[in-house]
This record gives sequence, C-alpha cells and structure tokens, in this order.
Amino acid sequence: MFGVCVCPVEVSVVWESLRGHHRQVEMFRRAIRRGRLAHAFLLVGPPGIGKRTFALRVTQCLFCTRHPPEDLQACGECPACKQVLAHSHPDLMLVNKPEGRAELPIDLLIGAPDRRGREGLCHDLALRPMSAMRRVAIIDDAETMNDAGANALLKTLEEPPSGSVMFLIVPETESILTTIRSRCHQVLFSPLPSNDLTDLILQEGIAPDRDAAQLLASLSDGSLATASQLQSGDWRSVRERVCRELAAKDLDSQATAALLLATMEELGGDPASQRRSALWLVRFMVDFYRQLLGVDTGGSTAETALITPVRQNAAGDLICDDRWGLMLERCLTAEMNLSASMPIPLCLEALCHDLGRIGRGALLTV
Repeated sequence: MFGVCVCPVEVSVVWESLRGHHRQVEMFRRAIRRGRLAHAFLLVGPPGIGKRTFALRVTQCLFCTRHPPEDLQACGECPACKQVLAHSHPDLMLVNKPEGRAELPIDLLIGAPDRRGREGLCHDLALRPMSAMRRVAIIDDAETMNDAGANALLKTLEEPPSGSVMFLIVPETESILTTIRSRCHQVLFSPLPSNDLTDLILQEGIAPDRDAAQLLASLSDGSLATASQLQSGDWRSVRERVCRELAAKDLDSQATAALLLATMEELGGDPASQRRSALWLVRFMVDFYRQLLGVDTGGSTAETALITPVRQNAAGDLICDDRWGLMLERCLTAEMNLSASMPIPLCLEALCHDLGRIGRGALLTV
C-alpha cells in the first residue's frame, strides 16, 4: 500500500513549517498509533494561529501514499499530497462561512432545499472513499452555524460514517453548542510564540525586516492573520495618525479621545472586533512612549520622523523622561482595563484625560 519515500528531507517538512503546535502533533501521532483516532475533533484557539492549516496537514498525512498513517508524515510530492494542498482531493470536504455572510449556510451541510439530504457535507462524508482509506471533513467558522445547521450536523456526529474524521474549527469552546461540543474531542491551540510568529511574518513577506516583524509580532496576539491585517495600509495609517496626535507639543485630551473614538467608529465591526481594535490603538500608544524612552521597537520611518524631534527637544530633560514613563504606565493600565472588559469609550476617555494631566505635570503618579 505504501511505497518507500526516497527523499529523507521530505519526511519532516510537513510539520517543520507549522510553528508552535508540536504538542498537538504528537497527540495525534500517539492516537493514530494506538488506533484511537476519534471521529470528530473540535480545534479551539484564536483566529489566525494555524488551526485550519493543522487540520489540512493531518489530512495530508492520513492520505499520503508514501507514509503509513501512524507515521503522521507526508511526502508532499505524491498525487494525494498535492491534491490536499490544492484542496481538490475527492475524499476531503472543506466548508467555511462565505465572505459577506454572517452564518454558515445550512445548504453547505445538508444540501439545497430541493436536494436536501442528497448533497452537502453530511451526505458526502457518508459516501465510500474514492481514493483514500477514509473521508475527512473540515468545517471552518463552525461557531457561525445556526441552530438548524448545528442540529443537522449533530445527527452525523451521533452516527459518524465508518472511518470518517471531522475537524470543527472555532475560536472559543463556548462559541459552539454544548451538544456539538460534547461529541467532539477538544484540542486546544495557544497563540503562536513571539519568535515563531516573527519568523512566519518574515517568511510570508508581511514585514520588510526582522525589526518590523518583531514589532508586528508584539502587537498581534500570536496571530499571523492579525499581523497581516495590522500591516495593511489602513492600519499603518491609523498607527501614524495616533503617533502624530501623541507627538503634538501640548496633548489635547479631548481631541485625542475624539480621534480614538472616531477611529473606532470608522473601523466598525462587532463588539469583539471593536475591543480588539481598541486594544491595538492603546498598544500603538504604548509603543510610542517606549520609543520616546529610547526602546527600539522597530517603528516605521514615518513614526521615527515624528518621535525624533520630540526626543531632541527634551534632550537631557529628566522631567520629560519621568512623564513619558508615567504615560507609558498609564497606557499599560488602559490595556489591562480593556482586557478586563472595561467599557471602551470610558477607558479611552479616561486614558486621554490622564495623559493630558501627566503632560501638564498635574499628575505625577498613576
């Protein structure tokens, strides 16, 4: 059934390029070797950290014709490996929420109304494998299933087709119905370590150099998707706008608060997205004051052009250093408050009010 891989270098490539999830890889390898691979897995962790990629790599290892499944390795060169990489393998089903839709359509799970039960993921998963030894389904954005979709999937989870494997991908355990959760083996994924994320940012060409990549990694909560988003033109513009406001000779508390809240309004999104955006704004402020204090954070050329004159004007002024230190501490406190679910407008307005007072020398403790 399995041939001999003639290229030893290929053996570990499939996992070496996936950063930060070695514990999960070993867990799957042990389960397969013991013949205890579950029929359904709930992959839980923040967006953009590689959960979908992980599910595809496991599938590639299960389908590879050069390695037995218990090796949990893939050559990357056989037709099966190439088909998985191209998302075209006949025994692999991929489902995700279409762009612009709030929910995962039930039609993707059980077919359109006129074909209900005769097509869709649940139907296809029950068919006999066409070329592999099993069929695999990967459901991304599984938390966006409505009740009807979840109930339809529940029937498949309760009576899984023989040899099938399902991966459901969600950001949080609580984001999916308990009835679904209880029928899946949960696998928790952590945000990517900073060093791994920095390497991936460079590898993907998201940042031009290591300093810029390290800065992005520090702001991105261990998520490559977040790093890519923050490096977009819109977010670079927001970051420079915030730096310009903070670099003003006399910080206007009300104007700065109005700018931050207007930026939040501009960015939009659901409550969770808005809180992430608010955290990024405050982290931009943290980074600004770190740069003022002489900590090299890899800021952009535009930011350096704003910060250099401020530092030059305050050269040798220890009071300025003290104030910048207090401003940095106040921003770090605001970051903790936002993480603890403090109302966003209240947090940002209070932060700007206190920064103004510190700047005027009226508040020298935080």
